[in-house]
Amino acid sequence: MWISAIWILGALLSALAIVIDMRRLGASKIGLKAPWWCVVCALTGPLALLGYLVARKKVRRQMVDSVWRFVGGAAHPLATRKARLRAMKQAGLIGPAIYKSCLRAMTEGQTINRETEK
Repeated sequence: MWISAIWILGALLSALAIVIDMRRLGASKIGLKAPWWCVVCALTGPLALLGYLVARKKVRRQMVDSVWRFVGGAAHPLATRKARLRAMKQAGLIGPAIYKSCLRAMTEGQTINRETEK
C-alpha cells in the first residue's frame, strides 16, 4: 500500500514538474504535449522524467537557436537585438528561461547560434 502511494505521489509530482518546466521554457510540446506527459507519468511514474529530460535538451537547444536567428547576430546593434528578444517574450513565443539565457549571452557578447560560428 505504501509503495503504491509513494509511486502515485511520484507520478503526480513528476507530471507537475514537467508541466511547470514546459511553461517556463515557453514550449507547447517537448516530445509530447503536456496532457500526454501527464498520462505517461501516470503509467510509468517518475521514470517519465528520464524521457522528458532527453527530449528537453534537444528542444531547448532548438528554441535558443531559432531565437538567435530571429534576433540577429553581431551585425545588428545590441539595442535592436534586445528589443526583438523582449518582443518575443511579450508575444509569448519564448518563456522566461529562454529569455534570460539569451539575454545573458547577448550582454556577455557570446554567440549562441551554431550557424554563425561555422
